[in-house]
Amino acid sequence: MQNLVIDILRKLAKVDAATKDLIAQVEAQSLLLAALMLTVGKGSSPVMATNIEKAILSAASASEEILQTDVDLLLSHFVRLISVSQFVEVNGEETNAENS
Repeated sequence: MQNLVIDILRKLAKVDAATKDLIAQVEAQSLLLAALMLTVGKGSSPVMATNIEKAILSAASASEEILQTDVDLLLSHFVRLISVSQFVEVNGEETNAENS
């Protein structure tokens, strides 16, 4: 019985480590996307955001296998990322203006 509990705890620890790794990957990709939007999209981030949203929606409508809940989840995370990059862009410009 004790070996069973130890085995279950080991498996839970592996799952927890894998989950933390996946979360770190997603956060890194989020930061990368925000940095790319700031670098590439100076002044055109609303256009890029609209194009990406259209691409997500058109891909969802083209396939019946994609669930609407998945699309909604993806769009909500995308909107959050866009909001973060726009916030950084606006506040970065204000900070640069204050420091000049």
